[in-house]
Amino acid sequence: MKSQWLKKSQTALGVAVICVLFLVETSLADRAFPSPLSPFIWAALSIAGVLAVVAYFWCRTQARRVEDRE
Repeated sequence: MKSQWLKKSQTALGVAVICVLFLVETSLADRAFPSPLSPFIWAALSIAGVLAVVAYFWCRTQARRVEDRE
């Protein structure tokens, strides 16, 4: 059961890293080709990244609780 929570936390961390990479890429691309939609894209990526980090810590906490019970 613990490994299931750890896998979920690793997936959430991976999503957070991808969101950060896309944020960096879109901010650099906005310098070359400005777009009026960029702030909305940044907001969506930021929200997704923050939710992924929250999910990462929540899943890690659940994995530790399962470990304590066993």
